[in-house]
Amino acid sequence: MIAYDVVETGPLAENCYLVWREGKAWLIDPGADFGRIEEMVRARGVEPVCVVLTHGHFDHLGALDEVLRRWPGLPVVLREEDQRWAFTHPMNQYPPFYAHQRRPETLVAPGGRWACGGIEACLIHTPGHTPGGQCVLLGQGVPAPLCFTGDTLFQGSVGRTDLPGGSFPDLDASLKRLVGALAPETTLLPGHGPATTMARERRDNPYLQEDPGF
Repeated sequence: MIAYDVVETGPLAENCYLVWREGKAWLIDPGADFGRIEEMVRARGVEPVCVVLTHGHFDHLGALDEVLRRWPGLPVVLREEDQRWAFTHPMNQYPPFYAHQRRPETLVAPGGRWACGGIEACLIHTPGHTPGGQCVLLGQGVPAPLCFTGDTLFQGSVGRTDLPGGSFPDLDASLKRLVGALAPETTLLPGHGPATTMARERRDNPYLQEDPGF
């Protein structure tokens, strides 16, 4: 059975998730505060086998260097569209916050699916907040599907599109894709804020309504 834990990291209160099965774990979006991330891993008694990034913004990968020093050689999953600017590029510098991450030698962009350590996910391309945004859907080994939505979809809201590379039309298309792809009982685990469900967001989130009135 797949289980997960979460720790809030950094000044922007980003959610870093630990997902594991039979002792093997994925780290999703290690944003900052490596000591807290390491403690979460230690407390669960698991071994990280990969890092999955929902997108390339600094607040979702700020602890990546420390993660890779602690667990060398982990594959880092990030779509190519965000690989182009996520590491040291001016596009990812927001004073007073700066991304000074080295480009990992183990970067991979597997496309629509990723399997590692006995866990398999569907990677749904959801551009809009960034060009290479992706949601990570786990449907096997869980009582109900889990979807890590990064900064695409939050409880009651969505990711901003006014940063470099953002596009509201792209985000709107991505949200429609999620509505069509995710079952109502899917638990949504966003990059910031509390968990929610697809059923709740389809009912209450104005950005998921057919006529939001914007």
